[in-house]
Amino acid sequence: MQNEAPFLRLTGISKRFGGVRALDGIDWEVERGEIHCLVGENGCGKSTLIKAVAGVLSPTSGTIEIDGKNVEPLDPARARALGIQVIFQDLSL
Repeated sequence: MQNEAPFLRLTGISKRFGGVRALDGIDWEVERGEIHCLVGENGCGKSTLIKAVAGVLSPTSGTIEIDGKNVEPLDPARARALGIQVIFQDLSL
C-alpha cells in the first residue's frame, strides 16, 4: 500500500519581522478532511502561521507542500486554487 502525502505539510516554517522571530521551525501536517484548531495566547504566532499557509505572508524559511508538492512561492489566489482559504474574523486595513 502506497502512503499518500498529507494534504498540507509545513516543514521548518520560520518567519521573522526584522529582529522579531514570530515563528520558529514549525512542523505541521493536515490530512485531507481533518479539521484543526490553533489555540494560543495573543502574539504567539497563530495569525502569522495561517497567513503563511494562505499565501498572505511568505515564510522566512521552511517549506509548504500541498498534496506532496512544494507550492512556494504561494500567493492567496494560488492557495485558494489549491484548496486553502482563510476567512478572517476581523477586517484589517
